[in-house]
Amino acid sequence: MGSSTSSNGIGNGIIVNNKKISASSARAHTRKTNQNSSFQLSPGMLRKLIGLFFVGILSYAYQAIQPPPPKLCGSPGGPPITAPRIKLRDGRHLAYKELGVPKESAKYKIVFIHGFDSCRHDNFAKFLSPDLVQELGVYVVSFDKPGYGESDPHPKRTVKCIAFDIEELADQLGLGSKFYVVGFSMGGQAVWSVLKYIPHRLAGAALIAPVANYWWTGFPSNISKQAYDLQLLNDQWAVSVAHHAPWLVYWWNSQKWFPSSSAIAHNPAVFSTKDMELVMKPHWQSRMEYAAYIRQQGVQESLNRDMILGFGKWEFSPLDLANPFPNNEGSVHLWHGDDDQLVPVLPQRYIVQQLPWIHYHEMPGDGHFFCISGLVFVSLIMAGGVNRKISAASARAHTRKAKQSNSFQLPSGMLKKVVALLFVGIVSWAYQAIQPPPPKICGSPGGPPVTAPRIKLSDGRHLAYKELGVSKDSAKYKIISVHGFDSCRHDSIARFLSPELVQELGVYIVSFDRPGYGESDPNPKRTLKSMALDIEELANQLGLGSKFYVVGISMGGQLTWSVLRYIPHRLAGAALVAPVVNFWWTGFPANLSNEAFNQQLWNDRWALGVAHRTPWLTYWWNTQKWFPGSSVINGISVVLSPQDKELQNSPKKQEKKKYQAEVRQQGELESLHRDMNVGFGKWDFSPVELENPFPNNEGSVHLWQGDEDMLVPVSMQRYIVQKLPWIHYHELAGAGHLFTEAEGMCDKIIKELLEGKK
Repeated sequence: MGSSTSSNGIGNGIIVNNKKISASSARAHTRKTNQNSSFQLSPGMLRKLIGLFFVGILSYAYQAIQPPPPKLCGSPGGPPITAPRIKLRDGRHLAYKELGVPKESAKYKIVFIHGFDSCRHDNFAKFLSPDLVQELGVYVVSFDKPGYGESDPHPKRTVKCIAFDIEELADQLGLGSKFYVVGFSMGGQAVWSVLKYIPHRLAGAALIAPVANYWWTGFPSNISKQAYDLQLLNDQWAVSVAHHAPWLVYWWNSQKWFPSSSAIAHNPAVFSTKDMELVMKPHWQSRMEYAAYIRQQGVQESLNRDMILGFGKWEFSPLDLANPFPNNEGSVHLWHGDDDQLVPVLPQRYIVQQLPWIHYHEMPGDGHFFCISGLVFVSLIMAGGVNRKISAASARAHTRKAKQSNSFQLPSGMLKKVVALLFVGIVSWAYQAIQPPPPKICGSPGGPPVTAPRIKLSDGRHLAYKELGVSKDSAKYKIISVHGFDSCRHDSIARFLSPELVQELGVYIVSFDRPGYGESDPNPKRTLKSMALDIEELANQLGLGSKFYVVGISMGGQLTWSVLRYIPHRLAGAALVAPVVNFWWTGFPANLSNEAFNQQLWNDRWALGVAHRTPWLTYWWNTQKWFPGSSVINGISVVLSPQDKELQNSPKKQEKKKYQAEVRQQGELESLHRDMNVGFGKWDFSPVELENPFPNNEGSVHLWQGDEDMLVPVSMQRYIVQKLPWIHYHELAGAGHLFTEAEGMCDKIIKELLEGKK
């Protein structure tokens, strides 16, 4: 434990007492006086009630639109893996199914892409006669698209991804340099991406009743609108939500106010007469055997993700495509029924009018499921069939024979409609309100410049750093300084050290911008553990050796607990200076935590409560104008002790104004708000559970705390050192939170760490 000596007269009248707090003394200590809160609730209970009601609505709305996590195949509690799968470069798995002749002897190798609400079992090969398959030498492989069946979900799936998944599947299965691709419905739509991104791998392609996106560029607005208006009203809403508000798709397709997508609900109103006949055939009925398997990982990463991609914003239009077979070495076919009630024929006619190299087959009187007959695939392979080319005049003249009879009726009662639409509007507005702007990454177009030296971490992020003191090659002591909240690498403890002490002891100090601060890349997945591992990697890349010291101030002091937890073997010593506490740490008496929490200003209790219980609301809470947010973020001086206010005017403190703008330059979410969410969130350990990293006194851990700190209650620090007697505790009488800026104070801290009693 720390020395019993005391030192008087160190800067601004601070008394330094290196004292051990006994159990009875720790319990007896309380903060001398409760803070006088300058925050007064606005007059009028109505405003308070409205504000609280709004927060409640916001919380409910956010929860309502959050889909449950997918049930990954092969994970604990998830569906079993029964299919062969390949492992893609990004680590995902793709389940597949092979049919037809062996690929080694096949003349034609085809990759089939299933449609919406389907899986690899919906392979067109099952509609082909075995005799034809053998005669032509056809091999077909189908696969579960991401999130369907047994293929891993891909939350970042794009139109481009499916093309590269197909290419990688073909390569791993050894299909050769060229292969055919056939896609049905939503799978037919995906063939456009294959034609765009890997046309050089194709021997031929067929799009069967491919779903159209009504927002593709290059289409006359009257054609897109007419095709859109041919949909049932509920389907118009469903695809519009997918296009304009994709984050709302899960809620829209699971709410009970209005009917959602007809395809998801299996509404027979979207089936043509021919479709109704075909779905009664044995082949279609056999789907019942594996229907539950299709959505087994959840609807969000299968059906909903399909809708978001299919009807979202594309980076190209089918009309932009070039002929992949300019020398007729292959062909592209598009098949469509002119009575398709799910996918209007109009956009297809316009596409083939603009792309004359596509072989267009329009099926008179057929609906969406004409492919069940199997004749289409015979024609594809044989390059025959009804190859009816539509001229420009004919394409313009064609219209759907009769507008669909809309079986959807709005629920009776205008009030219910208005309330529901109002709710949708509130949910939409609420979601937008809590979405932070994207960070402005240093070095990116439009982002701040990179001016500091940086290391590249193993996950690809960059960490900016600053070196001070003697050169590390000649240094006796190597220290990593961890800055606090709303600070950066310039806020190193080295700023307050005397040059004479640095030279005398041979001290090298490196400080760094924590993720999202200054010039270090944000880490949206930041955790307590990742911060400790960042420090270890910084030390390794800078060659600090197997052991080094860590000094953390305020929020940086709090993070030093994680260093003691995850990389204690790398430490020569550590100092936690006014470390921020988490009022929800386990292992603390409830009355102690509650008392410490209640000493905070009212607005800070709310801000910390939001960060702990609803971290997704932290950005909104600290930017809204209904109630004051965090006092520290807003620079409210009432949280400063008398000594802190004196130190605020010190020359060193004034220097910070020169670089203050750099601290938050990448945005507040990934710096301040992420700090709050991590610091006051749920920890996977508690400081009182830590073991002494220096059981043989080969190093030491010090904790420094002011007993008049208005930001960090001293009572919780006293409890920690009572439970962990191996910590050298230094309580500073009359000091607040900023005591490191007092003259000579940092010299004292560093001397105790490096040369004090161990």
